[in-house]
Amino acid sequence: MSGSTALFGWPTSGELKRTGALAGGFALFFLAVYGGASWVTGFYPGGLRVDLPFEQHIPFIPGWAAVYVSMDVLLLLSLFIFRTWRQMLPFALALCAETVVGALCFLVLPVEVAWPPRAVSGGWMQVFQLADTMNLERNYLPSLHVAFACTAALAYRERSGPVARAVFALWALAIAASTLLIHEHHLVDVFAGALLAWGTWRVVAPRVREARFLEAVRVEALCARELYRFARRHPRYGLIALALYQQSVGRWRKARRARAGFCFLQLVDDVLDGDRPVEGEPLDHIDALIIRLETGAPHVPGASSEFHDTATTLGRVLLTELTDDRAREQVLELVRTMRKDRERVRDGRWWDAATLQAHLAATFRLSVELMLHVADARVHSDEAPSLLAALGWCSVMRDLREDLSQGLFNVPADVAAEVRAGGHDPADMDALLASEVGRTWALTEYQRARALLDRSALELAALEGRPGAPLLRLFHRSVESFWAKKLPRRMPFLRQSSALGTS
Repeated sequence: MSGSTALFGWPTSGELKRTGALAGGFALFFLAVYGGASWVTGFYPGGLRVDLPFEQHIPFIPGWAAVYVSMDVLLLLSLFIFRTWRQMLPFALALCAETVVGALCFLVLPVEVAWPPRAVSGGWMQVFQLADTMNLERNYLPSLHVAFACTAALAYRERSGPVARAVFALWALAIAASTLLIHEHHLVDVFAGALLAWGTWRVVAPRVREARFLEAVRVEALCARELYRFARRHPRYGLIALALYQQSVGRWRKARRARAGFCFLQLVDDVLDGDRPVEGEPLDHIDALIIRLETGAPHVPGASSEFHDTATTLGRVLLTELTDDRAREQVLELVRTMRKDRERVRDGRWWDAATLQAHLAATFRLSVELMLHVADARVHSDEAPSLLAALGWCSVMRDLREDLSQGLFNVPADVAAEVRAGGHDPADMDALLASEVGRTWALTEYQRARALLDRSALELAALEGRPGAPLLRLFHRSVESFWAKKLPRRMPFLRQSSALGTS
């Protein structure tokens, strides 16, 4: 054993989830790629013969199937040897790379085995059938069974002493021999598998172990986890996730700031809204986050562990990769603007209409400007003021029921007072809309949105042809759809307004 760290050990529960996820992800990847190659080559009329003349003298010994299937045990040991995801990742990616190379070889260079038919009976029949099933059909050159076993031996030896190294080497050698002795592979397949393992491990492991690569993987894992959590809460976030990944194709590195930025800001919003619970007052955690991002402090007292670590990581990625000082300032300005909503909830404030609209305008001016900057647009949010106001209107009306139930009062204070005077509770959406004052307010807002959308169409027409304009048109279409279809379904009385028309 090298160093003072034991070869085997039990990982922490958190790390076991991560290394287990890597192992499970590889298993699914292998089944898809290896099984897919087997299915495709099933349509091939035949294959090359790579058997050597003396191989006909290699005996068929079905008992060696037990050694053949022991490769799964050899691979599973990785969970107790590589006890953190950072240690496991080079091994998992090396196996994935070998699977891809192997599948390409199966497709380009199909091989036909020359072994005679095999018949097994007695005690080894079930073990042999398991081994034969694992191998599927036609995937021969190189032998991935040998490649995986040799990769495990190479990877484990770096953490082993002389005895363990010898055990792993002999185990891999025995697995390679078993592929011949149960007539699953020819000698060329075995040598090709061993060569593939040696070359892949030398190329993949050093690169994957680089700190920059590991940190990039960690950031992507955090983004994927947060996008999944957002999508579980509401399907629209699933569509946003698909759009983010679709836009990242071909420009993955550059688009990372978009993925990290969305996840960072949405996570902050969820904490402030109460959708992501934290211990204590959410404002304390957001303030600690702002301090950490502004000062680079490694730790701020009172910070919530998972939220704070995730938000700090994603926030630093966003701030680092933004190329404009003003854009970096806008990120923190937006967070401070968002926190005002939590202050309203905490204090039970009802704002007047002008204050509400100014707050919404500031929120969407900053958020849209950041989106445009990340998208390398050549338009600015202040060139589409009507669209910003329409987005604010859409946000209020779309989440009105949920916001009111959480104490975020986006109904003007004077309207609330009149509703309350009429014997209704303005903090309850059904009661609000049951009152004439509440319905009149909703109808007035609906008409205001129509006027905003009409002006927005003209503003966007003036921006036609400039980079970033299609993104603004996408926002416009989204609000149009909400105005024309979704909101009238929620509030049927809006359809009764004969003065309204669509543009």
